[in-house]
Amino acid sequence: MITLFIFKSNARGMQYGMGTYIRELTGSLLSCPEIKIYVVTYHNSRFKEFNVEAPAERYFEINIPTPKLSFLQNSRNEIKYARAVANLLADIISENEGIIFHMNYINDLPILKILKERYVYPVISVVHFFQWEQLFNGNKQKMNGLNIDKPSNNTEYTIFTEKEMLRLSDHVVTINPFMKDFLIEKYNIAPAKISMIRNGINIGRFSKTDRQEKIKLKHKLGFYSHEKIILFCGRIDPDKGINFLVDAFTEACRIKDDLRLVLIGQGNIQEILDRCKQFYGRITFTGFLSPDKIKEFYQIADIGVVPSIYEPCSYSRLEMIASGTPLILTRIEGFNDMLEGEQCIFINRHISPDGDIFFDTGEFCSAILSLSGDDKLAETIATNAYRNLLTKNSASQMAKEMTRLYKNLIKNKKPDLEYEKTERR
Repeated sequence: MITLFIFKSNARGMQYGMGTYIRELTGSLLSCPEIKIYVVTYHNSRFKEFNVEAPAERYFEINIPTPKLSFLQNSRNEIKYARAVANLLADIISENEGIIFHMNYINDLPILKILKERYVYPVISVVHFFQWEQLFNGNKQKMNGLNIDKPSNNTEYTIFTEKEMLRLSDHVVTINPFMKDFLIEKYNIAPAKISMIRNGINIGRFSKTDRQEKIKLKHKLGFYSHEKIILFCGRIDPDKGINFLVDAFTEACRIKDDLRLVLIGQGNIQEILDRCKQFYGRITFTGFLSPDKIKEFYQIADIGVVPSIYEPCSYSRLEMIASGTPLILTRIEGFNDMLEGEQCIFINRHISPDGDIFFDTGEFCSAILSLSGDDKLAETIATNAYRNLLTKNSASQMAKEMTRLYKNLIKNKKPDLEYEKTERR
């Protein structure tokens, strides 16, 4: 039996991609009768006391609240809290065998350290994105001159924390080949300690709709049947390329009068409104939605857009493809190796002399006009992308590769890397 402890923090990303990753991974792993899963959510604001629930066979949710007197967040308090978490888990850990600790975010580092002190069980860390990308909005040049190993400011300390977490982990999983290359070249992580396992989804949870069903669903959600729905789903933040999308959309609206942009998610909405004053009536903000409601929007979308400045692997992209939605993507490292030209429309990335990433508004606008005005092109792109998804990003394949890795780590052997076929670029 493999007993998996998956750790979740209260990080904002857990409401989006990382949270989806954990749901997809656990759902697929449970198809294996040899696996028992504990999802440990710490600093959980929904609970006032330690709580354990069992929503399914071999699946448990452990909820650990934030201490009432935890007003100051410093390293001493974090270690105290980490020890408390480990103490609460001690009895559960002692009752199980074949244990793996699975980490997902740098907030897990204090807990990782305590667990490494107390147990010999392997720790695996999954890198969903890099801290430098978030800090510098994808600008690699701003990494130059940083003293990561001896940090003297918050920026250096954040990147040091990420590197330290990966150094202390027994194994590291990346979700695309470019991330693996970075870990080897910049963080000096041994190649044998890294596996690349792509994110996957349960494709059966999504479905395509025919024309009549789409019209009915559009009316149900308050849209006109003739409107071309352009859908974005994710954090409404600059690093998601949202400003470039809105600028391109407003240009397209000057040419076509049937376009509607739907933005699902939360973030800096006021900045978006300031950029599109002439087309307020063409943009819909839904706020944060449940997964089931999001699926309805996938089904009515005529175009899906993922305009990220950096993005290791967007789950909204995978879900839209599974729903039969043709995509416009930015040509960034996280997307380059996943789809080809006939499987989406790519927007080329440009880099300023200072290293900032940007996209051409005219090129972006042309992509919107092209895909919204050519139903045959849209269908071809959606079909090709769906076929690619079946081979590269199924949740069952992700779970199979992760299970193989877990077993090898438990046996204290080097991971079987036969499934790794990193194409260096």
